[in-house]
Amino acid sequence: MSITSAVANAAALAAAGAGKKAAQVQLQAEINTDDEWAKFLNRDGLLVIDVYTEWCGPCIGMVGNLKKIKVEIGGDNLHLAIAKADTIRDLKRFRNRSEPTWMLLSNKQLLNVVFGADAPRLTRTIEQELKNEELVRKGELERPQRAPYELTPQEQEVAIAQEKLLQARRAKEAAAAENSRLARRESRAKRLEAHFNEICPAMLTPHAQKHLRKVADTLEPFGVVVADKCPLVLNKEGLKVLAIEDEHLASEAAAAALIDRPSLTLLLKKLPDKQGNVIDPVLFLIAELCRSALFGDGLSEENEPKKFLADELHLNSVPGLFVPADRHQRAAALDLLFPKMVGSLVEPPTPAEPPHLLMLFGAWQRRAILSVAVAPKFSNQILRYGFFADANIDEPKLLAKNIDKYEERPEKDYSETIALMVSVGVEDPALVDPSEIQNDPPDALLTLGPLHVSEDTVVGEEECRRFFPPGYSEPEHKPKPKSKKKKKKRNETRDEGDEMAEVSTEVSEDDIIDGSAEDGDLEDEGEEKEEDIGRGEKEDDSHLDKATSPPPTTH
Repeated sequence: MSITSAVANAAALAAAGAGKKAAQVQLQAEINTDDEWAKFLNRDGLLVIDVYTEWCGPCIGMVGNLKKIKVEIGGDNLHLAIAKADTIRDLKRFRNRSEPTWMLLSNKQLLNVVFGADAPRLTRTIEQELKNEELVRKGELERPQRAPYELTPQEQEVAIAQEKLLQARRAKEAAAAENSRLARRESRAKRLEAHFNEICPAMLTPHAQKHLRKVADTLEPFGVVVADKCPLVLNKEGLKVLAIEDEHLASEAAAAALIDRPSLTLLLKKLPDKQGNVIDPVLFLIAELCRSALFGDGLSEENEPKKFLADELHLNSVPGLFVPADRHQRAAALDLLFPKMVGSLVEPPTPAEPPHLLMLFGAWQRRAILSVAVAPKFSNQILRYGFFADANIDEPKLLAKNIDKYEERPEKDYSETIALMVSVGVEDPALVDPSEIQNDPPDALLTLGPLHVSEDTVVGEEECRRFFPPGYSEPEHKPKPKSKKKKKKRNETRDEGDEMAEVSTEVSEDDIIDGSAEDGDLEDEGEEKEEDIGRGEKEDDSHLDKATSPPPTTH
């Protein structure tokens, strides 16, 4: 075949392909904006729209059926289109869905929605709606008045069922989070009680500092003294911590009075050899003693005065005194108000991990996934990752903890996966601005089509514990290779009564390291290295990196 003929044939094939594409576009209008959507809805007749998302394109397999329906039944009374939900406001509810979605509209009203690639069902629905369209034109039938963004009755049923599942999931996650929080507080309280069982932190707010003497005099009958005091300026984060412990400090008035103005922290100590005149201090912990003296907690009616000092120190709804009400609050206050004292004896609490899910992908997607993981918008959500032999959730087999180690593997397989531990919230929402909390996995990861996503954070924690056990993120310490001791026999001749004696000596490791051993003392390791290299040279240069491209399609 001549070059001229080949060029002509290629041009003809290109024209034919362009003609097919043009025919498809003509068959299904393409809608990408709100303006195009509004313009298409103005058409007369039945509108059948294939709704898709950017990460899951339109349903190509139904084009043939739609064309047949249009030619044989619909004609000019049937209009087909594909619409991108990501950029059209009325289709917002269909975003992040992977199943095919078909909307049927007429006269700007939503008639029906069909989910799934069920060709017979979609065909029957279109045929029925075309018949109804004829009846409407004759005045024998009225169409439902439903805007395109409203839910159909079937969608409402699904939405109600999904909402119930969502509420159950949230309740389950909230209960698990609360149990975890209480367990951490109990653990910290026990840890601090081993060193600070006889002291209690307290704080006088700025307007109440002048009443320090009253506080000391009120505590003295209970066997408690002010052992130390120190000014402290609370920042917003510190105030949030205190507000969690005492709801009276959570008001805007309290925030305005405390932030950037010095408060006075107090270290209260129980005297072991002093018997209280009001109550028996043996029966009370130090925090309970202080609360009894200053707030009246736990006092009987005969010992209860008319008014307590804590009430007197209130000013414009701002409390003048903070004293922890229980051992958990006492531990939190010690960490916040006396960090240096606590840190000198007790290690800081281990930061709690936020609620998280496990997401599993094919390892061949690793570059796209890690590009999302390092993006500034999502980097805080990706807590850990690793490469595994397959998609087994129950018994994961670790291959590599990072991309560098994984790339060093000489052979890769389609079954290998990359697992991500993804944060979907924060451990203590009260300390964070709600706008900064990410409660769902990043959309950029969902669009990549994960093989598995944990159903909730409770299951996600269990699954992540299998993939990323304690100590997973700690750096690996490789043991230093042990140097082999080399021995050398020397024949030394010495004269002792005309007798010859052979003396055998050892060459130490230090001599080898220092280079003091003779060249003949060391074994020739070059031959062994050459043998190892020779064994490694027989690699298949044409080997396919099966984890850099999608698995082959099966027919």
